[in-house]
Amino acid sequence: MDASSTSTSRVARAANAYRAPAAAALTRPGGSSAFAAAAVLGGNHRIVGVGAPSTCFAAAAHPAHPAAFSAASADEGQGLMSRMYAVAMGSRQAAAGGAAGIIARTASAPLDRIKLLFQVQAMEGAGTSATAYTGVGQAFLKIYREEGILAFWKGNGVNVIRVAPYAAAQLSSNDVYKKMLADENGRLGLKERLTAGALAGMTGTAITHPLDTIRLRLALPNHGYTGMTNAFVTVARHEGVGALYKGLLPTLAGIAPYAAINFASYDMAKKTYYGESGKQDPIANLFLGGASGTFSATVCYPLDTIRRRMQMKGKTYNGMADAVMTIARKEGYRGFFKGWAANTLKVVPQNSIRFVSYEVIKSLLGVATQPI
Repeated sequence: MDASSTSTSRVARAANAYRAPAAAALTRPGGSSAFAAAAVLGGNHRIVGVGAPSTCFAAAAHPAHPAAFSAASADEGQGLMSRMYAVAMGSRQAAAGGAAGIIARTASAPLDRIKLLFQVQAMEGAGTSATAYTGVGQAFLKIYREEGILAFWKGNGVNVIRVAPYAAAQLSSNDVYKKMLADENGRLGLKERLTAGALAGMTGTAITHPLDTIRLRLALPNHGYTGMTNAFVTVARHEGVGALYKGLLPTLAGIAPYAAINFASYDMAKKTYYGESGKQDPIANLFLGGASGTFSATVCYPLDTIRRRMQMKGKTYNGMADAVMTIARKEGYRGFFKGWAANTLKVVPQNSIRFVSYEVIKSLLGVATQPI
């Protein structure tokens, strides 16, 4: 065999040895486009492109077959479309969550304001006496006579701005966490539902706590702010940016069990009522949502009261432990549940409307509904 034949044989063997790695590189998810480009441009047996040494050499040494390149392009296109679809569905879920939160919160704003006034009226910076509001009916009449009908929606503009990202993050992330925690058959136990709910609640809260602080300040009578922007600037200038995050620790401590119990109890109530795959009824879900909201809010209400008081203007308590001890000493256990009746009246429609609105809007936007 002459030298020319021997050289040709060696080149052929080298090309065959690297053909498989090149084909694998072309079809590898997440990196196919770079290697495909190297293969195409390597048609004249020149080494071009950037990649792992062996695969780049293989692509240059052996010209890409048109069928291999077509397969790689198809895989890349399908992967891109899949990612775009996932983003679109996630955006629709978030939009559904935001819209549901706005609808529910606006409908329950009057009761929410009364609840807030009950919780903080005993504080020095509340702008009213500790006995100004003695009952839900009396509070309604007092606010209506002294401030007018629109006073029931004081601070609701900030509330809507806050609740849109909050509900969007909380409701949509709960769906995401449930998918992540489900077993290979898509089933969820109580532990997984509680975990998903707790994570979803903390996700929404961490994003929107400063807006919640401003909403509370604006809901108080004689608050002294001219609007939401003025409240933000005034608080940051005179009390520091950290004041916007007052009460974050008890908020997270309160929202984790609340959201966990709320989401899990709603799911379990539906599962008990409908069975594994029964057709759901929005009217029945309104009652189930109200029951789950009342149960979870009652369990976690003391932490909510502490959070609200720590968000008040000026020096309130020296931390969460001091707040618990001070309220217990001065007001007794009833101090932790001030405004509970108004809160319960608020939670029933709010929780019901939020859950059902989210499910209905998701359906209208074409987002697939998860099994119970």
